[in-house]
Amino acid sequence: MAGVVVSLAVCLLGLLVVYRCLAAWGLRAPGSLARHAVEEGPPAAQGLQPGWKIFLLGAGSRVGLLLVGMAAAMLLSDGGLTWEGAFQQLQRWDAAHYIHLIEEGYQGYTENGQHLFLVFFPGYVWAARLLRLAIPSTALAGMALSCLCYGGACCYLYRLAGEAYNGRVARDALLYMSLFPFSFFSGPVMTEGLFLLATTGACWYAWRGKWLAFGLFGALAALTRMTGLLVIAVGVIRLLEAYRPLEPPVGKSLGRCWKPLLLRLPLTLLPAAGTLLYLLLNLWVDGDPFAFASHQEHWHQGYLWISQVVEYIGRYLWDNLGSSFGWAVWAPALALFVGGLALLYWAALRRGHPAGLLAYGFCFFVATYSLSWLLSAGRYLSTCFVLFLFLAKLTQRRPALRAALLGGEGVLLGVYLCAFLAGAQVM
Repeated sequence: MAGVVVSLAVCLLGLLVVYRCLAAWGLRAPGSLARHAVEEGPPAAQGLQPGWKIFLLGAGSRVGLLLVGMAAAMLLSDGGLTWEGAFQQLQRWDAAHYIHLIEEGYQGYTENGQHLFLVFFPGYVWAARLLRLAIPSTALAGMALSCLCYGGACCYLYRLAGEAYNGRVARDALLYMSLFPFSFFSGPVMTEGLFLLATTGACWYAWRGKWLAFGLFGALAALTRMTGLLVIAVGVIRLLEAYRPLEPPVGKSLGRCWKPLLLRLPLTLLPAAGTLLYLLLNLWVDGDPFAFASHQEHWHQGYLWISQVVEYIGRYLWDNLGSSFGWAVWAPALALFVGGLALLYWAALRRGHPAGLLAYGFCFFVATYSLSWLLSAGRYLSTCFVLFLFLAKLTQRRPALRAALLGGEGVLLGVYLCAFLAGAQVM
């Protein structure tokens, strides 16, 4: 029964998102629906802080967070953990694999003679190898890349939120994203910082109609993670929104805009070049462009319908209520599903939210909860910046809720960071 409810809820939300997109393209709905179909123009960005200040605050927050976390882990260890040991703890889980890939390459890093690590996309690996030319330590180069990219992502998100909403929403979106309990993953040797930079940059340039820049940032996103390809939805929806081809009379609207649409559409599909490059890497290393698909079986990873994923999350949480594994992995995954779905419904039912960002948030959320072995829901959703935008807008005139959420985020961020550094299965 729970699976049916989840499936219906997700499908209904998908229909609402489609409707919002059609409305943004000029489709007019009859009666009361028409009032919800109106897209409000973005207010002028006023009172925004300069980009350099946002960059320094964003990058500095990651460095400071890691240092404070390491110090806290040392204190909690009762003398059993040194600075060096705490630093090594930052290189757990996927970070260890990325360090090996940066140092040895995809051909050299194998397990039992198999290139199992082709499942890790190369964008971050290649960028870190470039930075290692200036910073010899692989771990430090990777962490520097992550922190710098996070600072850049904060700049793009801040400008996007400032123009799509207002300065207050822009500020709060950064706060929600930076205090998210799993946001510390954007500092170690992992892809979160670079992926955030690529996706926020792509969405910002789509918002501004700079399609070549959108395509390049989108290609970087697709080269960093499989879900990076989803920025194509933002580009296509934003492009159609600019020309409104469904505005009555439809024939006249299509006749007016089909030429400029055809000229710009190829650039909105440019992010697929990142995926193509990844497939070529698979072909070069393993002789099969889709070798990663078979290697995913080693990690017990594949596609599963979202309701089945939610069901096994609930089941595993119940079975592990008395262990740290349940609270490190399954409790956050279930709580974030409920909260994320509710937030997306709130955004879909209200006008004024950019249709492209709404579609991106929905697709990203569904893609995340369609994995057959979802151990890192919190880490994956830490890069879904659209959710933090919507949350900032939701609490804009609700100061008590805002304070409670930010306070709760801060506490849980400290808890999960210390748990990660102490060796818990926070991944």
